[in-house]
Formats: sequence, C-alpha cells, structure tokens
Amino acid sequence: MSKVGFLKNKVFSNSLWLILEKILSIFGLIFVTSMVAKYIGPDNYGKLVFASSLFAVIQTISMFGSENLFFQKISKNRVIGEKLIAATKKYRTIIYSVLSILLLSYLYFYTDQLTFIYSIATCIALYFALHDTPYVIYFDALLKSKVNVICNMVGILVTLIVRYLIVKLNLSLMWFIVPIMSFSVIPYFIRIYFYKKNKTKINLNSNASKIYRTYMLGAGKKLLLYSLAVVIYTRTAQIFLGMKSQEDLGIYTVAVTLGMSFSFVLNAVITSYMSQIYAERNFQKSKNMTSFLYGIILVISLCAIVFLYFLGPYIIYYLYGEKYERVNNILILVSFSCLLSSISNISDKYLVKESAYNYLSRKTNILVMFNILTAMFLINIYGLIGAVISVLLTELISATICNYFFRYGEIFKVQLQTFSLKVYRKSHD
Repeated sequence: MSKVGFLKNKVFSNSLWLILEKILSIFGLIFVTSMVAKYIGPDNYGKLVFASSLFAVIQTISMFGSENLFFQKISKNRVIGEKLIAATKKYRTIIYSVLSILLLSYLYFYTDQLTFIYSIATCIALYFALHDTPYVIYFDALLKSKVNVICNMVGILVTLIVRYLIVKLNLSLMWFIVPIMSFSVIPYFIRIYFYKKNKTKINLNSNASKIYRTYMLGAGKKLLLYSLAVVIYTRTAQIFLGMKSQEDLGIYTVAVTLGMSFSFVLNAVITSYMSQIYAERNFQKSKNMTSFLYGIILVISLCAIVFLYFLGPYIIYYLYGEKYERVNNILILVSFSCLLSSISNISDKYLVKESAYNYLSRKTNILVMFNILTAMFLINIYGLIGAVISVLLTELISATICNYFFRYGEIFKVQLQTFSLKVYRKSHD
C-alpha cells in the first residue's frame, strides 16, 4: 500500500472512531439529559445550563487560543506539541483559578443556592476538562482517536448510570453535582495515563519552557477571540436568555441539543480530514481538498435537517414531554446554525493553515461585537426566538462575508469550487 493510501485509510479509520465516540456522547446528551430535563423541569434545567455557560467562557479564556495551535503543531511535529502542552499548563491553571474565584464570589451573592451549588460542581468539572483538552487534541491530531473513545466511553457510562439512578430513586436535585463532575474527571485521569504511555521523553528546561510559553502568548492572543467566538456564538445567547428567563433557557438548550445532534459527524469528518489538509504541501491540492470537505459537510447537514424536520416533533414529545413543546418552533433554525458553524469551522482552520492569525483575530473581533449586540437587542425584544436568530445571523456572517476579504476572496473561490464536479473527480484520482 502506498503512503498516501495508508494515510487515507488512517484518516477514514480515525473518522469512524471519532464518530463512535460522539455517538456515545450524543446518546448521553439526548437520552439521559432528556430524562434529567423532564425530571427537574425547564426552570431548574435552565439553572444547570446557566452555570455551565458561564464557566465554559472562563475555560475558553484559560485555553488562551491554544486549541488550534496544539492541533497544528502536533500534526506536524508531536515533540514540539508535547513541549507546548507541558510548558503552558501552569498558565492555564492560573488564569482559570483567578477568574473562577471571581465568578463564584459573584454567584454566591446574586444567585439561589441550587444555581451556586451547580456552579461549584461545574467549576471543578471544567477545571479537569481544561487540562484534558490538550490531550484530546493530541490523540486526534495523531489520528489515534481510538484512545479518546475509550476514555470518554468510560466517563459517559459512569455518568449515565449515576444520572439514571438519581432519577430512578427520586433523589434530591443536589445529587446532580456527581454526574456533572464525573463526566470530565474520569476521562481526564484515564487519558493522562495513555498520554504518559504514548509521549516521547521530552527534555524541557526552564529556558525552553519560557520560549514555548512566550510563543503561546504571542500566537494565542491572536486566536483567543476566535476561540471565544466559537463559545460566544451559543453561550452569549444562553447567558442573556438565562438572565431574562431560565425557563426559556431550558427550552433553548434542548433545541440546541437536538438541532445540533448531527454535529458529531461533521466534527469527526472535519477533524480527521483537516489533518490531511494540513499535511498537504501542494497549494492547489489543499484548496481542492478543502472544497471537497465543504461538499461533504453540506450533504450530511442537509440530510440531517430533513430528518429533523419530519421526525423532530415526535422525538421531542417522546423524550422530553409536553413541557418542551416550544422546542418545535426553533429546532430547524438551530439545525441551520449547526450547518453554518461547521462551514465556518472549516474556513477558520484553513486560515490557521495559512498562518493568517491577524486576519482571524480581526474577523473574530467583528463577530464577537456583532454577536453580543444582536443577542442583547433581539433577546430583549423577542426572547427565545431572538436568541436563535442572533446565533443564526452570526454563524451566517462567520461562514461567508467575514472570510471573503482574505487574499481577494480566496475562501469564496474555494467555497464556490465546492459546486464543481471536477473537485470530486480529482479527489478520487
């Protein structure tokens, strides 16, 4: 077998493992979370989501835009990637700890007891998730997603069992802090075990650590707002909506869970295929491969949207009950946001490949401001539907117009090429 053929098989195999892992995650989110949502009702479910939304923003800030840097460096040179992970761990801990203490102090005085307790559990869970993220990226970049499947499968299984028992035994709502934490803590310890077995024996002295930290701060600050934007597109709506009505937030979250349920397939394909695009040195071939990837994502997304259009109402009624009937009003709009988000994700990774950090930073500055302003305005006037429209508009601009000023419309040409049959013929040559 040729080297190219071997790589393609690895990419395909890795995609299957990624999809398997995400299927398990979606199973937990949809089937068990629906049980929880039905048990505690939209209002209390909104409180749980509100806490996780706030700490997700802090987690993203603490990563300091390093997610794409980790993926890019590990794909090219795993030793450099390992050094970058080790050298930046201290910074992530400091940033997260300081911001979390400030947020918990605020929540202690201005929220009810249940929200505060959920917030503490979420804070602990996302601390482990923060340090687990580089290891997840490490195995994905090396096309060893099988390791991530094993780690997450154990965590999901334990979490599913605990959540089921809480509902079945009719325990206090306070008990939900256990599955909140187990979902992140268990996979972290298993994954770090595999990481220590797989990593090379790196020698990282204090001077080298300083160089890598300086690099992360320099390159990461250009990507920080981009990483924040990925979270803000959905979290800003959740935060503003949670301030206005936590019941509406519960409805919105269920719509996002179902409407974006097919994102696991999209992310698996993008993650695996982008590693191949990053490794491709021929500029024209990489453009063709990117166009081909756009096409795959478009076809998968449209099939999923049609499925949800016809069967979504039945799924909502069966899993969540009549209290969540309003989800039907926004489900398809959320699904289109998922499609646009994946198109934007490909474009952003293409910009990272071209080292267009400054462009990505400027693009994200615009999107963050646009998203915050539209979310504030539309949610204040239209409530639930305003939250959905604000996300949809932001994703639309992110996937299209904001990319078209790069190199005189290079990304527009790549996207347009998606509709050319030549791209699909060349992909099989």
